[in-house]
Amino acid sequence: MHLFNRILTITMLAFLTVFSLLFVIMPDQDFSESENRMLQKMPLFSWDHLISGKFSLAAEKYVADQFPFRDSWVGIKCAAELLLQKKDNNGVYFGKEGYLLQKPEQADTDVLEENIAAINRFAETLPAQVYFLPAPSAAQILEDRLPRFAESRQQIELQQKINKQLAPYIQLIDTCKALAAHREEYIYYKTDHHWTSTGAYYAYREAGTALGYAALDLDDFTVEQVSDNFYGTLYSKSGHRFIQPDAIQLFMPKRELSCRVEYVHEKRTADSLYEREYLLKKDQYAVFLGGNHALVRIAAQNETGRKLLIIKDSYANSLVPFLANHYDEIHMIDLRHFNSAVRPYIEQHGFKQILLVYNTVSFAEDPSIRKIGVVSDHTVRQ
Repeated sequence: MHLFNRILTITMLAFLTVFSLLFVIMPDQDFSESENRMLQKMPLFSWDHLISGKFSLAAEKYVADQFPFRDSWVGIKCAAELLLQKKDNNGVYFGKEGYLLQKPEQADTDVLEENIAAINRFAETLPAQVYFLPAPSAAQILEDRLPRFAESRQQIELQQKINKQLAPYIQLIDTCKALAAHREEYIYYKTDHHWTSTGAYYAYREAGTALGYAALDLDDFTVEQVSDNFYGTLYSKSGHRFIQPDAIQLFMPKRELSCRVEYVHEKRTADSLYEREYLLKKDQYAVFLGGNHALVRIAAQNETGRKLLIIKDSYANSLVPFLANHYDEIHMIDLRHFNSAVRPYIEQHGFKQILLVYNTVSFAEDPSIRKIGVVSDHTVRQ
């Protein structure tokens, strides 16, 4: 027994020594391809941060993010969770039929209420009609794919709270029933938190009544599958490495749609709503308009006399190619990256329709939404 304990101790010390050396020797990584996110860098020390606890929190995150062979260990941990028949890992449910589903968490009530109040104030005095399309998460629509005893009520209650507190002068576009009616179709990715192009189509069709356009039928599009090896955000977050990839489809209108896309802050233009080079990268969902940008302007040769401002998160990226069939101009603002005041921009361009598109979970968590009511650039940049 003493010999066994001695061997075990030596083995553990050797293991810790090797990994400590690797931790010191191996260069820090800036970005995790598998998780599609920036990794924590070595925090700068200061007495203020030490006393407040910020330094220790950042240091803990740094060690977790830069641990040698981190991606392999995440996969091993998830495999162990599956063997133990756990129904979730790292905030992701292991659902039925190969679905990974975002696990509902208790929303920060203060952030949610501040965001609702911000868009209510924003819309109150605008000389334009404001519409809000809250995009439901897969766990809310695909309840039958959740594992046994999984909780789904929180996201439903979150949606209900948003709907109830929304000011009456903001027109709500509720897509839940339309999506639920097609739950047997491929409307959400299995490894990613976004809706698929099919899901975005049904949201687009539902929005037509409110926004005043006649939505195109499915037969008006040619469906092009551009990927069959897409692994999305939930695959990265869950650590689940034994699951089939998703397919990405593009709905191309049979009637020719000529567009000019201007990525304003990047100072470049494109002649397509799709950035196909992203299909060769980890974040294949960025095929839709190149991912998230502060400001994008789309000019389409439709001759409708209509233009639309969309204030959005990433759910809008696969929705906009459908909307582009009905407007001469669509401008897209992502408040996470846009550091100018929105109201002067609206007045400058004379928008009569403003559409907010946010996933319900991200709407409840995103503090940047509060910037929507800022009236001057000086205030934004402070």
